[in-house]
Amino acid sequence: MVIEVKPQKDESSDVEQITQKVFFKTIELLGGIRKLAEYRSLTWLPALARASYAVVLKEKFLKTEEEIASLVGITKNTVRMILRADPEIALKKIKELQEASVETKKELKVHTAGAIARLAYNEIKDTTSGQ
Repeated sequence: MVIEVKPQKDESSDVEQITQKVFFKTIELLGGIRKLAEYRSLTWLPALARASYAVVLKEKFLKTEEEIASLVGITKNTVRMILRADPEIALKKIKELQEASVETKKELKVHTAGAIARLAYNEIKDTTSGQ
């Protein structure tokens, strides 16, 4: 009799892979790196990355707000705001951003990072269901 030992899948590598997909989808939803550069909004990237992690940890790995805050290095309140963000508002903000003047684009803040990450996760979740 042969016993085969299979290594358990490392959850952290799954988190990383799915989060990367969500993060890149957020950038795509905003029009790509070039558009972010045009908006002078490359400073949004860290917020989008944190929001992507928070959404993936909650939606795919069922982590609590406390666990997410600890893993991502943000406050529990920030996690709560990310997870409660409305993807419909993100769609509206993305449309406004695309239609806004250059001056307005410079002034926009990252209030919708969580909503954009949730929208991105919803768009890619079917492709990650096997992971």
